[in-house]
Amino acid sequence: MRRFLLLALTLAAAGGCRVVPVDQGGAMGWTRGYLVTPAAGSPAVLYLWVTNPTSQADTVIGVRTPIAARAEVHRDMPMGNGMSHMTPVAELPVPAHDTLRFAPGGLHIMVVDLTRPIARGDSARVTVTFRRAGDVAGWARVIGYVDVDTAVVQPAHGGG
Repeated sequence: MRRFLLLALTLAAAGGCRVVPVDQGGAMGWTRGYLVTPAAGSPAVLYLWVTNPTSQADTVIGVRTPIAARAEVHRDMPMGNGMSHMTPVAELPVPAHDTLRFAPGGLHIMVVDLTRPIARGDSARVTVTFRRAGDVAGWARVIGYVDVDTAVVQPAHGGG
C-alpha cells in the first residue's frame, strides 16, 4: 500500500492532476488532464479521463477553470468525407466502473475566452462537476499541439 501511495503521489505531481486508485475502491474523479495551447484568438482544448470506480453511474454536468470565461463539453460528430463538426454536450453520463476518455476526434472540452495567456509547461486548475459526486478539482498540464499524440492519444489506445 505504501508503494502504491508513493507512486500515486509521484504521478499526481508529474501529471498535474488527481489520481484515482485503479482498485475500484476510490471515488469519482478525473486524471490525465492536458490543456492544449490555443492558436491566437482561439479557444484552448482540454482533454482528460473521467473515472468512475464506484458501483453507481454519475453524470458530468459542468467543467470550469479560473483561466477562462467558460468551458464547454463537446463531441466531434462525423459528417462524411473525412469532415466532422462539434456538438455541445450538456450532460455526459459516466457508467459505473468505467472511464470516459476525452481525446482528439471524440469528447473534448473547449476552454473559451481565456483570462490570461497560457504556455506549454504551465498548469491550470480545473473543476469537473458531477451530479452525484459534486466538484472534483485538480490541475491540468498545458501542452503544445506537438505533444497531443504522445500525451493524449497514445495512452488512450495503450490503456495506460
